[in-house]
Amino acid sequence: MDLVCLGELLIDFVATAPGPLRTAPGFVKAAGGAPANVAVAGSRLGLRTGFIGTAGKDDFGFFLKEELQKNGVDVRGLHLSSKGRTPLAFVSLKESAERDFLFYWQNTADHFMSVKEIPLSMVRSSKVFHYGSISLIHPASRRVTQAALRCALGSNNTLVSCDPNVRLNLWPSSHRARATILKTIETAHLVKINEEELKFLTRKRDLFSGIHAMSRFTDAAILVTRGVRGAAFRWSDSEGEVPAFPVAAIDSTGAGDGFVAGFLNQMIAIPGNLRKLRPCTETLTRWVRYANAVGALATTRRGAIPAFPTPGEVANLLKSDHATLPRSRQGILDTSRSKRGDPTSTDPPRARNDK
Repeated sequence: MDLVCLGELLIDFVATAPGPLRTAPGFVKAAGGAPANVAVAGSRLGLRTGFIGTAGKDDFGFFLKEELQKNGVDVRGLHLSSKGRTPLAFVSLKESAERDFLFYWQNTADHFMSVKEIPLSMVRSSKVFHYGSISLIHPASRRVTQAALRCALGSNNTLVSCDPNVRLNLWPSSHRARATILKTIETAHLVKINEEELKFLTRKRDLFSGIHAMSRFTDAAILVTRGVRGAAFRWSDSEGEVPAFPVAAIDSTGAGDGFVAGFLNQMIAIPGNLRKLRPCTETLTRWVRYANAVGALATTRRGAIPAFPTPGEVANLLKSDHATLPRSRQGILDTSRSKRGDPTSTDPPRARNDK
């Protein structure tokens, strides 16, 4: 299998008009959850994908399973539990197409996940294992995530991809969120993060100051999404910025997940052990540009899963766009990159346990 994603699966109720939830005239039901979105977006781009997670054994859970199956996602790892209900999120849209969330996530099915219920063989046989931080919040889902992560890291061929997807209103405290996320990305090979999350984790306001600070903490390739300002990357001794595609955005719900799937789609196409990849700046720029195109197209329809584009749609956007050429920053590198520690600290960083 090309890509296995683990984490939350929920119903997004997306407001049908911009504004706060209290003024929403109605809502459109859609399958949601960042890891599930990545699995669907990857499948739509032609990857063989699977999902591991838990939803309720209720009508919403049945709907979610059917949605994943309809979109070509292997659901052997999806468990429908009678111990809790499917989580819900109400999504309000701003005029800018950015979102706010109101979650109903107390004692939901994912709080009763069990390692016995997940097929770790899916993780072991995948080229990429992708997960986020939300499944690290509750003890049960955290145990499952950590078991799958150990399995992926124990394989010599599985690349670990992490999208922190910070939702502070789901965590007991911002301190707990930050500490947990910084610890888990130590072992990742690829980290996708948005600009606000980068500021939260590194406490740096400048983009590349934040990226350099993050590089003190992890050897992972770092991808930073910036909305209408495009994306930035750093991998080994290459870094750069790639502009966004101008599109008529109406809902940014699946943009980041589409970006992840787009980048992984390009990377997985390279034969061999993905952990050993050392792409040049030109190749990285091309991959990020493709990812930007997938993310941009995902904003042009409501919801996430219905909005993810096909390869043909991505190809058409890539052909039609004449955005400013990206800016390479090769050579503007932090010489302390081999050090590890808290990205906001000026103290000598602690050693990293590289598995």
